[in-house]
Amino acid sequence: MKFHVKTRSGSRQSEHTLDLAARELASTDRTRLPYILDGETGEFDWVEVAPDVYSLILDGVSYEVAIRKAGNPAQPNGFYEVSVDAQVFFVELQDPRRRRPGEASHAQDRPQEILAPMPGRIVKILTAEGASVRQGQGLLVIEAMKMQNEVRAPRPGRVEKIYAQEGQGVENSAKLLRLA
Repeated sequence: MKFHVKTRSGSRQSEHTLDLAARELASTDRTRLPYILDGETGEFDWVEVAPDVYSLILDGVSYEVAIRKAGNPAQPNGFYEVSVDAQVFFVELQDPRRRRPGEASHAQDRPQEILAPMPGRIVKILTAEGASVRQGQGLLVIEAMKMQNEVRAPRPGRVEKIYAQEGQGVENSAKLLRLA
């Protein structure tokens, strides 16, 4: 899953592109996580040692990382306070599949293609062609790396066309359905 990441520590700021679990994990190696950061591939080992505290090993160096949701924990804002050893970072994760505050919403009068957020297999289709859906309603379930992810409607509308079929494998950004 790809993210745009903005970090700030003191007066230093940076922006990155992060793709987590960029390739299939071995079923016996659940603590090793592959990634692509700004085009560079790698992987790290991790284990949760306390609630929201993790031990990471990256390039042979061990780090203790504490992650705390910044702002209102009940709001899905993507802002975190991350302490790595003694240094504190403020991190904003931007999921490109989600609309940002202040962005114009999708026009209600034109069709919108809903694309696969990741490569995977369609497990279940939760709607039918011609069905009316509300914003946030589940449209289908896609399985990637043995995890099931529900693709939700980004806005209210009517399902005009379903391209995907249950059991079908799809690539990242493949057309799943069209919302009118």
